[in-house]
Amino acid sequence: MVKHAVILAGGVGTRLWPASTRTHPKQFLRLAEGQSLFSMTLRRAIGLGIEGRICVVTHRDHSQGIAEECMEVLKEERFPPARILILAEPEGRNTAPAIAYACNLLQRIDAPEDTLIVMPADHVIEPVSAFVEDVNRAAVLAERDWLVTFGIPPKGPETGYGYVEAGDKLDTGFKVRKFKEKPDEATARSFLAQGNHYWNSGMFAFRIDRFLEELDRHAPEVACAFAEISPATSTRQSENTASPDLFSADEVLEAVYRKSPSISIDYAVMEHSTRCAVVPATFSWSDVGSWDVVAELFGADMEAREEASCLSTDSRGNFVLSDLPVALVGVQDLIVVVKNGIVMVCRKGKSQHVKDVVESLTAEDRRDLY
Repeated sequence: MVKHAVILAGGVGTRLWPASTRTHPKQFLRLAEGQSLFSMTLRRAIGLGIEGRICVVTHRDHSQGIAEECMEVLKEERFPPARILILAEPEGRNTAPAIAYACNLLQRIDAPEDTLIVMPADHVIEPVSAFVEDVNRAAVLAERDWLVTFGIPPKGPETGYGYVEAGDKLDTGFKVRKFKEKPDEATARSFLAQGNHYWNSGMFAFRIDRFLEELDRHAPEVACAFAEISPATSTRQSENTASPDLFSADEVLEAVYRKSPSISIDYAVMEHSTRCAVVPATFSWSDVGSWDVVAELFGADMEAREEASCLSTDSRGNFVLSDLPVALVGVQDLIVVVKNGIVMVCRKGKSQHVKDVVESLTAEDRRDLY
Protein backbone atom coordinates (compact mmCIF):
# COMPACT_ATOMS: atom_id res chain seq x y z
CA MET A 1 0.00 0.00 0.00
CA VAL A 2 1.13 3.56 -0.62
CA LYS A 3 2.32 5.27 2.57
CA HIS A 4 1.01 8.81 2.00
CA ALA A 5 -1.88 10.50 0.20
CA VAL A 6 -1.78 13.95 -1.39
CA ILE A 7 -5.20 15.54 -1.97
CA LEU A 8 -5.25 18.39 -4.48
CA ALA A 9 -7.95 20.84 -3.35
CA GLY A 10 -6.91 24.04 -5.04
CA GLY A 11 -9.24 24.23 -8.05
CA VAL A 12 -12.16 26.59 -8.54
CA GLY A 13 -14.47 24.47 -10.68
CA THR A 14 -15.69 27.08 -13.14
CA ARG A 15 -18.02 24.59 -14.87
CA LEU A 16 -20.15 24.46 -11.70
CA TRP A 17 -20.61 28.22 -11.47
CA PRO A 18 -22.47 29.97 -9.87
CA ALA A 19 -22.54 27.46 -6.98
CA SER A 20 -18.76 27.10 -7.31
CA THR A 21 -16.87 30.39 -6.98
CA ARG A 22 -13.41 31.62 -6.02
CA THR A 23 -14.48 31.93 -2.38
CA HIS A 24 -16.48 28.69 -2.24
CA PRO A 25 -15.09 26.26 -4.86
CA LYS A 26 -16.74 23.04 -5.97
CA GLN A 27 -14.87 20.77 -3.55
CA PHE A 28 -17.00 22.32 -0.78
CA LEU A 29 -20.34 21.73 -2.52
CA ARG A 30 -22.65 19.41 -0.59
CA LEU A 31 -23.64 16.64 -2.97
CA ALA A 32 -24.21 13.03 -1.86
CA GLU A 33 -26.19 12.90 1.39
CA GLY A 34 -24.94 16.35 2.27
CA GLN A 35 -21.27 15.40 1.94
CA SER A 36 -18.86 17.63 0.07
CA LEU A 37 -16.59 16.33 -2.67
CA PHE A 38 -13.60 17.04 -0.42
CA SER A 39 -15.01 15.11 2.54
CA MET A 40 -15.75 12.14 0.26
CA THR A 41 -12.14 12.26 -0.99
CA LEU A 42 -10.73 12.45 2.53
CA ARG A 43 -12.82 9.46 3.62
CA ARG A 44 -11.55 7.56 0.57
CA ALA A 45 -7.93 8.37 1.48
CA ILE A 46 -8.46 7.19 5.05
CA GLY A 47 -10.05 4.02 3.64
CA LEU A 48 -6.72 3.19 1.98
CA GLY A 49 -5.21 2.51 5.40
CA ILE A 50 -2.64 5.28 5.05
CA GLU A 51 0.16 4.76 7.58
CA GLY A 52 1.89 8.07 6.89
CA ARG A 53 0.41 11.49 6.19
CA ILE A 54 -2.58 12.80 4.32
CA CYS A 55 -1.40 16.03 2.74
CA VAL A 56 -4.03 18.50 1.49
CA VAL A 57 -2.80 21.23 -0.88
CA THR A 58 -5.23 24.12 -1.17
CA HIS A 59 -5.38 27.89 -1.63
CA ARG A 60 -4.72 29.81 1.57
CA ASP A 61 -8.19 31.40 1.37
CA HIS A 62 -9.69 27.90 1.69
CA SER A 63 -7.31 26.41 4.26
CA GLN A 64 -9.54 27.13 7.25
CA GLY A 65 -12.55 25.64 5.50
CA ILE A 66 -10.51 22.53 4.70
CA ALA A 67 -9.44 22.24 8.35
CA GLU A 68 -13.06 22.45 9.49
CA GLU A 69 -14.15 19.79 6.99
CA CYS A 70 -11.31 17.54 8.17
CA MET A 71 -12.50 17.79 11.75
CA GLU A 72 -16.07 16.97 10.69
CA VAL A 73 -14.89 13.83 8.90
CA LEU A 74 -12.68 12.80 11.82
CA LYS A 75 -15.68 12.73 14.11
CA GLU A 76 -16.65 9.55 12.26
CA GLU A 77 -13.36 8.24 10.82
CA ARG A 78 -10.40 6.94 12.81
CA PHE A 79 -7.29 8.80 11.72
CA PRO A 80 -4.90 10.89 13.86
CA PRO A 81 -5.67 14.59 13.15
CA ALA A 82 -2.00 15.60 13.46
CA ARG A 83 -1.14 13.29 10.54
CA ILE A 84 -3.20 15.50 8.23
CA LEU A 85 -1.08 18.32 6.80
CA ILE A 86 -2.83 21.27 5.18
CA LEU A 87 -0.49 23.13 2.81
CA ALA A 88 -1.78 26.61 2.04
CA GLU A 89 -0.69 27.86 -1.38
CA PRO A 90 -0.33 31.65 -1.82
CA GLU A 91 -1.68 31.27 -5.38
CA GLY A 92 -2.80 28.51 -7.70
CA ARG A 93 0.01 27.41 -10.05
CA ASN A 94 -1.55 24.18 -11.36
CA THR A 95 -0.80 20.61 -10.29
CA ALA A 96 2.97 20.25 -10.80
CA PRO A 97 3.91 22.96 -8.26
CA ALA A 98 1.27 21.71 -5.81
CA ILE A 99 2.64 18.15 -5.95
CA ALA A 100 6.24 19.43 -5.81
CA TYR A 101 5.41 21.36 -2.64
CA ALA A 102 3.89 18.28 -0.99
CA CYS A 103 6.69 15.93 -2.08
CA ASN A 104 9.52 18.19 -0.94
CA LEU A 105 7.88 18.62 2.45
CA LEU A 106 7.07 14.93 2.89
CA GLN A 107 10.56 13.72 2.02
CA ARG A 108 11.98 15.84 4.82
CA ILE A 109 9.32 14.92 7.38
CA ASP A 110 9.39 11.21 6.55
CA ALA A 111 11.55 9.52 3.88
CA PRO A 112 12.23 10.18 0.17
CA GLU A 113 11.69 6.54 -0.79
CA ASP A 114 8.10 6.56 0.54
CA THR A 115 5.28 6.03 -1.94
CA LEU A 116 2.21 8.22 -2.24
CA ILE A 117 -1.01 8.59 -4.17
CA VAL A 118 -2.16 11.91 -5.66
CA MET A 119 -5.94 12.38 -5.50
CA PRO A 120 -7.86 15.42 -6.80
CA ALA A 121 -10.56 16.52 -4.36
CA ASP A 122 -13.34 16.67 -6.94
CA HIS A 123 -13.70 13.04 -8.05
CA VAL A 124 -16.49 10.59 -7.32
CA ILE A 125 -15.26 6.99 -7.10
CA GLU A 126 -17.22 3.85 -6.30
CA PRO A 127 -16.90 1.30 -4.84
CA VAL A 128 -14.11 2.09 -2.42
CA SER A 129 -13.16 -1.60 -2.24
CA ALA A 130 -12.29 -1.65 -5.96
CA PHE A 131 -10.38 1.62 -5.56
CA VAL A 132 -8.31 0.11 -2.73
CA GLU A 133 -7.46 -2.92 -4.87
CA ASP A 134 -6.38 -0.74 -7.80
CA VAL A 135 -4.23 1.46 -5.56
CA ASN A 136 -2.54 -1.70 -4.27
CA ARG A 137 -1.77 -2.70 -7.87
CA ALA A 138 -0.38 0.77 -8.55
CA ALA A 139 1.73 0.62 -5.38
CA VAL A 140 3.49 -2.50 -6.67
CA LEU A 141 4.62 -0.58 -9.76
CA ALA A 142 5.44 2.56 -7.79
CA GLU A 143 7.78 0.55 -5.56
CA ARG A 144 9.56 -0.54 -8.75
CA ASP A 145 10.25 3.07 -9.76
CA TRP A 146 7.30 3.62 -12.11
CA LEU A 147 5.25 6.81 -12.15
CA VAL A 148 1.75 5.35 -12.28
CA THR A 149 -1.47 6.89 -13.56
CA PHE A 150 -4.91 5.35 -13.28
CA GLY A 151 -6.60 4.84 -16.65
CA ILE A 152 -10.40 4.93 -16.86
CA PRO A 153 -11.90 2.52 -19.43
CA PRO A 154 -13.75 4.89 -21.79
CA LYS A 155 -17.54 4.67 -21.91
CA GLY A 156 -17.71 6.48 -25.24
CA PRO A 157 -15.85 8.82 -27.62
CA GLU A 158 -15.42 11.53 -24.98
CA THR A 159 -13.68 14.67 -26.29
CA GLY A 160 -13.37 16.41 -22.91
CA TYR A 161 -10.67 14.13 -21.47
CA GLY A 162 -7.05 13.44 -22.28
CA TYR A 163 -6.21 9.83 -23.13
CA VAL A 164 -3.47 7.38 -22.17
CA GLU A 165 -2.30 4.78 -24.69
CA ALA A 166 -1.20 1.53 -23.03
CA GLY A 167 1.81 -0.35 -24.35
CA ASP A 168 3.76 -3.36 -23.08
CA LYS A 169 2.32 -5.39 -20.21
CA LEU A 170 3.80 -4.97 -16.74
CA ASP A 171 3.07 -7.09 -13.67
CA THR A 172 0.02 -5.14 -12.51
CA GLY A 173 -0.54 -2.72 -15.37
CA PHE A 174 0.98 -1.49 -18.63
CA LYS A 175 3.79 0.76 -19.71
CA VAL A 176 2.48 4.04 -21.09
CA ARG A 177 3.13 4.34 -24.79
CA LYS A 178 1.87 7.89 -25.05
CA PHE A 179 -0.24 10.55 -23.38
CA LYS A 180 -2.66 12.18 -25.81
CA GLU A 181 -4.46 15.51 -25.73
CA LYS A 182 -8.22 15.94 -25.78
CA PRO A 183 -9.22 14.62 -29.21
CA ASP A 184 -11.91 15.52 -31.69
CA GLU A 185 -14.78 13.02 -31.96
CA ALA A 186 -13.34 11.11 -34.93
CA THR A 187 -10.02 10.63 -33.14
CA ALA A 188 -11.80 9.61 -29.92
CA ARG A 189 -13.71 6.95 -31.87
CA SER A 190 -10.45 5.62 -33.28
CA PHE A 191 -9.05 5.40 -29.73
CA LEU A 192 -12.03 3.29 -28.70
CA ALA A 193 -11.66 1.04 -31.73
CA GLN A 194 -8.00 0.37 -30.90
CA GLY A 195 -8.97 -0.85 -27.43
CA ASN A 196 -5.79 0.16 -25.59
CA HIS A 197 -6.70 3.75 -24.75
CA TYR A 198 -7.94 5.02 -21.41
CA TRP A 199 -9.19 8.33 -20.08
CA ASN A 200 -6.51 10.10 -18.04
CA SER A 201 -7.96 10.24 -14.52
CA GLY A 202 -5.52 12.78 -13.09
CA MET A 203 -4.62 10.41 -10.21
CA PHE A 204 -1.06 9.17 -9.75
CA ALA A 205 1.09 6.92 -7.56
CA PHE A 206 4.88 7.02 -7.26
CA ARG A 207 7.86 7.14 -4.93
CA ILE A 208 8.59 10.66 -3.73
CA ASP A 209 12.24 10.57 -4.80
CA ARG A 210 11.46 9.15 -8.25
CA PHE A 211 8.92 11.87 -8.96
CA LEU A 212 11.31 14.61 -7.83
CA GLU A 213 14.07 13.14 -10.01
CA GLU A 214 11.80 13.16 -13.06
CA LEU A 215 10.59 16.67 -12.20
CA ASP A 216 14.19 17.87 -12.05
CA ARG A 217 14.94 16.17 -15.38
CA HIS A 218 11.93 17.43 -17.33
CA ALA A 219 10.81 20.60 -15.50
CA PRO A 220 13.89 21.94 -13.68
CA GLU A 221 12.32 25.38 -13.30
CA VAL A 222 9.64 23.84 -11.04
CA ALA A 223 12.06 21.53 -9.25
CA CYS A 224 14.51 24.32 -8.47
CA ALA A 225 11.80 26.62 -7.16
CA PHE A 226 10.64 24.06 -4.59
CA ALA A 227 13.97 22.39 -3.77
CA GLU A 228 14.48 24.32 -0.55
CA ILE A 229 11.00 23.71 0.84
CA SER A 230 11.16 22.12 4.29
CA PRO A 231 9.24 22.19 7.57
CA ALA A 232 11.57 24.98 8.63
CA THR A 233 10.58 27.19 5.69
CA SER A 234 6.85 26.51 6.09
CA THR A 235 5.14 28.18 9.02
CA ARG A 236 3.06 25.84 11.15
CA GLN A 237 -0.11 27.44 12.43
CA SER A 238 -0.79 24.78 15.04
CA GLU A 239 1.12 22.21 17.05
CA ASN A 240 -2.12 20.87 18.53
CA THR A 241 -2.17 17.11 17.96
CA ALA A 242 -5.97 17.17 18.17
CA SER A 243 -6.24 19.12 14.91
CA PRO A 244 -4.69 19.03 11.42
CA ASP A 245 -1.28 20.64 11.04
CA LEU A 246 -1.68 23.80 8.96
CA PHE A 247 1.30 25.25 7.07
CA SER A 248 0.55 28.85 6.18
CA ALA A 249 1.63 30.68 3.03
CA ASP A 250 4.37 32.97 4.33
CA GLU A 251 6.76 35.28 2.47
CA VAL A 252 9.24 32.48 1.77
CA LEU A 253 6.58 30.35 0.13
CA GLU A 254 5.23 33.32 -1.80
CA ALA A 255 8.70 33.81 -3.31
CA VAL A 256 8.86 30.12 -4.25
CA TYR A 257 5.52 30.32 -6.04
CA ARG A 258 6.51 33.48 -7.88
CA LYS A 259 9.54 31.64 -9.29
CA SER A 260 7.60 28.57 -10.41
CA PRO A 261 5.76 28.40 -13.72
CA SER A 262 2.12 27.40 -13.75
CA ILE A 263 2.07 23.92 -15.28
CA SER A 264 0.27 20.61 -14.87
CA ILE A 265 2.00 17.38 -13.85
CA ASP A 266 1.07 15.95 -17.26
CA TYR A 267 2.88 18.67 -19.21
CA ALA A 268 5.75 18.95 -16.72
CA VAL A 269 6.56 15.27 -16.21
CA MET A 270 4.23 12.53 -17.39
CA GLU A 271 4.27 13.34 -21.12
CA HIS A 272 8.09 13.31 -21.14
CA SER A 273 9.13 10.55 -18.74
CA THR A 274 10.00 7.04 -19.93
CA ARG A 275 9.06 5.65 -16.51
CA CYS A 276 5.27 6.01 -16.80
CA ALA A 277 2.83 3.16 -16.28
CA VAL A 278 -0.95 2.90 -16.31
CA VAL A 279 -3.21 0.75 -14.14
CA PRO A 280 -6.67 0.29 -15.71
CA ALA A 281 -9.32 1.20 -13.15
CA THR A 282 -11.92 -1.32 -12.05
CA PHE A 283 -13.86 1.35 -10.12
CA SER A 284 -16.41 3.76 -11.58
CA TRP A 285 -15.14 7.32 -11.84
CA SER A 286 -16.37 10.83 -12.52
CA ASP A 287 -14.56 14.14 -12.24
CA VAL A 288 -17.90 15.96 -11.68
CA GLY A 289 -16.98 18.32 -14.47
CA SER A 290 -20.39 19.79 -15.35
CA TRP A 291 -23.91 20.38 -14.12
CA ASP A 292 -25.08 17.57 -16.38
CA VAL A 293 -22.90 15.17 -14.38
CA VAL A 294 -24.11 16.61 -11.06
CA ALA A 295 -27.73 16.20 -12.17
CA GLU A 296 -27.10 12.61 -13.25
CA LEU A 297 -25.18 11.53 -10.14
CA PHE A 298 -26.74 13.58 -7.38
CA GLY A 299 -29.87 15.23 -8.77
CA ALA A 300 -32.47 13.23 -6.85
CA ASP A 301 -30.62 13.55 -3.54
CA MET A 302 -29.97 17.28 -3.91
CA GLU A 303 -33.49 18.10 -5.03
CA ALA A 304 -34.95 16.07 -2.17
CA ARG A 305 -33.00 18.23 0.28
CA GLU A 306 -34.31 21.39 -1.40
CA GLU A 307 -37.80 20.16 -2.28
CA ALA A 308 -39.51 23.44 -1.44
CA SER A 309 -37.36 25.33 -3.94
CA CYS A 310 -39.14 24.13 -7.09
CA LEU A 311 -42.75 24.47 -8.19
CA SER A 312 -43.34 22.60 -11.42
CA THR A 313 -46.30 22.57 -13.83
CA ASP A 314 -46.36 20.70 -17.14
CA SER A 315 -42.56 20.35 -16.95
CA ARG A 316 -40.24 17.35 -16.91
CA GLY A 317 -36.61 16.32 -16.96
CA ASN A 318 -35.39 19.49 -15.24
CA PHE A 319 -32.76 19.89 -12.52
CA VAL A 320 -33.10 22.76 -10.07
CA LEU A 321 -30.67 23.81 -7.35
CA SER A 322 -31.75 27.09 -5.85
CA ASP A 323 -31.58 29.30 -2.77
CA LEU A 324 -34.94 30.78 -3.81
CA PRO A 325 -38.25 29.24 -4.90
CA VAL A 326 -38.29 28.57 -8.66
CA ALA A 327 -41.44 27.99 -10.74
CA LEU A 328 -41.16 25.97 -13.93
CA VAL A 329 -44.03 26.10 -16.42
CA GLY A 330 -44.13 24.13 -19.67
CA VAL A 331 -40.38 23.53 -19.94
CA GLN A 332 -38.20 20.44 -20.07
CA ASP A 333 -34.57 19.35 -19.86
CA LEU A 334 -33.33 22.55 -18.22
CA ILE A 335 -30.67 23.06 -15.56
CA VAL A 336 -31.49 25.94 -13.23
CA VAL A 337 -28.98 27.00 -10.57
CA VAL A 338 -29.62 29.97 -8.30
CA LYS A 339 -26.70 30.42 -5.92
CA ASN A 340 -24.68 33.30 -4.49
CA GLY A 341 -27.17 35.84 -5.81
CA ILE A 342 -26.75 34.64 -9.41
CA VAL A 343 -29.14 32.83 -11.75
CA MET A 344 -27.81 30.36 -14.33
CA VAL A 345 -30.10 28.57 -16.80
CA CYS A 346 -28.95 26.20 -19.51
CA ARG A 347 -30.29 23.27 -21.48
CA LYS A 348 -29.18 19.81 -20.47
CA GLY A 349 -26.27 18.66 -22.60
CA LYS A 350 -24.88 22.21 -22.87
CA SER A 351 -23.56 22.75 -19.34
CA GLN A 352 -19.91 22.41 -20.41
CA HIS A 353 -20.27 25.91 -21.84
CA VAL A 354 -20.82 27.41 -18.37
CA LYS A 355 -17.04 27.68 -18.22
CA ASP A 356 -17.18 30.08 -21.19
CA VAL A 357 -19.35 32.45 -19.16
CA VAL A 358 -16.84 32.48 -16.30
CA GLU A 359 -13.99 33.09 -18.73
CA SER A 360 -15.86 36.11 -20.08
CA LEU A 361 -16.45 37.41 -16.55
CA THR A 362 -12.76 36.89 -15.77
CA ALA A 363 -11.74 38.82 -18.89
CA GLU A 364 -14.01 41.67 -17.80
CA ASP A 365 -12.67 41.46 -14.21
CA ARG A 366 -16.19 40.94 -12.85
CA ARG A 367 -14.88 39.39 -9.63
CA ASP A 368 -18.18 40.24 -7.97
CA LEU A 369 -19.82 37.56 -10.12
CA TYR A 370 -17.35 34.69 -9.92
